[in-house]
Amino acid sequence: MEVIGKPIVDNRIKASNVMIEMTLKEYYDLSKEILSNNEYQRRRVKYSSSVYSLLKEDLKKGCLMPSIVMAMSDNLGKDTNGTDLIPILRENPSKLIILDGLQRSYTIRDLIQEMQGENITTQENVYNNKIRIEVYVGINKLGILYRMLTLNTGQTPMSTRHQIEIIYADYAKKRIDNLHFIREIDDQSPKEITEYKFRDVIEGFTSFLQGDYLTLERVDILDNIKSLEKLATIDTSNLLFESFIRIYHKFIKKLYHEFPGEIIFDEYESFVERPFGNNVATIFKKSQSLTGFGAAIYKLINIKALDSLDNLFDMIEKIDFTSANDTLKQLLIKLDKIRDNAKKIGNDQRLFFYHFYRKIFDKELDSFLSMNKAVEDAYTAYLRETSW
Repeated sequence: MEVIGKPIVDNRIKASNVMIEMTLKEYYDLSKEILSNNEYQRRRVKYSSSVYSLLKEDLKKGCLMPSIVMAMSDNLGKDTNGTDLIPILRENPSKLIILDGLQRSYTIRDLIQEMQGENITTQENVYNNKIRIEVYVGINKLGILYRMLTLNTGQTPMSTRHQIEIIYADYAKKRIDNLHFIREIDDQSPKEITEYKFRDVIEGFTSFLQGDYLTLERVDILDNIKSLEKLATIDTSNLLFESFIRIYHKFIKKLYHEFPGEIIFDEYESFVERPFGNNVATIFKKSQSLTGFGAAIYKLINIKALDSLDNLFDMIEKIDFTSANDTLKQLLIKLDKIRDNAKKIGNDQRLFFYHFYRKIFDKELDSFLSMNKAVEDAYTAYLRETSW
């Protein structure tokens, strides 16, 4: 393992890039921990196995594949002149992040493991084949994300939601009451009332910060990385995020207490063939509801109908949940009508929830703290806004 040339400064992300040459076996040893445990990495892509099987055979023959690009997190190696980076890498493999070349790294791992059954000479011939690694040092979280976005423009890009999770990764690690955030890389679904998909919560929080119920698209993240960096540093103490999710969960708990079971339609009632959800959790823990809530609260604070998030704690206690079952049925019927007529279903559902939360928390309206009235008035507002 050796450094090739001097570090080159990447002025866009204010980090240095160091080129390193190493053997396949050295890279395998270095990357084992990265592949098994790293919050930034995506899951392995299954559908491209044939392509990487071909690469595996080429590697046996000593092909030189494109450089794998990595980053050293936590500012390790920030002041390196290049030559002293090797011991830093060897001592801190868990701090390495693969920016480009994850699937190639899996292929190298598979190849090295398969070669363990071969004779020593054959093993050594393959193990000693050289590859090149670019390592970014002195790079921050947003720099990591930016480079991931610009490098991974091919067949297996990181999902937009995973990108947003990276920006707010510190929030997922912080325990807030008894809530549990499930990340995309966990590959699980919420089962308890205290469990949330982290990406959906973050989308709601981002909507609150921006005042927009629409979610960020990949191109938005790439083009507005500076804006996202500002968003990520607004709440440096995490207190704003904590207030946001605590208040939203309080609303969920309150409604769940009133109606903990499944919503069942009687035979004589309007029938919803594919309901948006069948209980409080499956309806209100979706991104559409969270983003609608976030954007609505931003708007109410902006027009001074609310002084702050904290005003909602007392309001939620006073919400009229009378006939919660019937109200939730009406909500599902409205969402069903939206689905049947919307051009972009998810966006239209977000718009409906945006109006729903505005109606229920605006003290100047007749629907203030009335679930039933808020559902009806939100649908009317939705129709007015979408009918041209």
